[in-house]
Amino acid sequence: MSVEADIINRFFKKKTSAPLGIGDDAALINKNTKEYWAVSQDTLNVNTHFLPSTPALDLGWKALAVNVSDIYAMGGQPKYALVSIAINKHNMPWLEDFSRGLHRCAKKYGVEIIGGDTTRGQTSISITIIGSVEKKKVLKRSGAKLHDDIWITGQIGLAALGLDYLKKKITLSGSAAKFAVKCLHKPSPTDIQSLQKYQLFHSAIDISDGVIADLSHILTSSNLSANIFCAQLPVSTWIKKEKAFDYALYGGDDYQLLLTAPAKNRNRIKKLAAQKRLKITHVGQVTNEKEMMVFDPNGRRMKIVNKGFKHFVK
Repeated sequence: MSVEADIINRFFKKKTSAPLGIGDDAALINKNTKEYWAVSQDTLNVNTHFLPSTPALDLGWKALAVNVSDIYAMGGQPKYALVSIAINKHNMPWLEDFSRGLHRCAKKYGVEIIGGDTTRGQTSISITIIGSVEKKKVLKRSGAKLHDDIWITGQIGLAALGLDYLKKKITLSGSAAKFAVKCLHKPSPTDIQSLQKYQLFHSAIDISDGVIADLSHILTSSNLSANIFCAQLPVSTWIKKEKAFDYALYGGDDYQLLLTAPAKNRNRIKKLAAQKRLKITHVGQVTNEKEMMVFDPNGRRMKIVNKGFKHFVK
């Protein structure tokens, strides 16, 4: 168990009257007989979640987008957000750019900014987001079933690639570098409601800490395991060419969705996704083996390392 999970479980995870409390991408509160309110909160801190050099315009976008992803992971639609921000000084040009990025993201995803707080301190942005989800279509981490297919939306690994480029750990060509940095700074969460309205999926989680770490949350909640095939991962040409699959497996910061669905739904998911122009890729299966297994493009089993984003590890 990670330090973060241990802190949550020991000090904050208590019994609640809410239909779903701590432990998923969002908590659920009864809205009416047919719908829940889905409520989530994420905090971004300088030097932990973003570099000091991150453009304020992009930071405003990302701060909201990472919360939108949580609501999508529950099968819901984001509606409202409260924004709290700490900054060292009232840098008006920075705040203007930040707010512009924030409101652009809000417009893109249909979110209304309805409140929040401002204070002085190290740069930190905390957003509470509220969405709605039909009770019969809600997705939870605990819903995975044996023999489910595992799906991933969009493309993964690019955000981590962009971060290593900015830290000068790798060299990329101009266009590849630009796109990777864009994926890091301006994630684009995928709305799967056009598919989930047919109740095609059993479970979901957003990919914030890396495929292995986030899939582990689903498997632990469902008491199952999985096989993942690197040859099927939706990654960039550079990652495939360099066989740098760690970026996808452990990098995180993608804010795409990882979902499980009955194998019988595979063709229907592919057909509907093509019709909706929604990128979603089948990458593995849920199993009842003793442990998760990852296979390289040649079918050889790879060692899973203890990676993935950790808040309390330097």
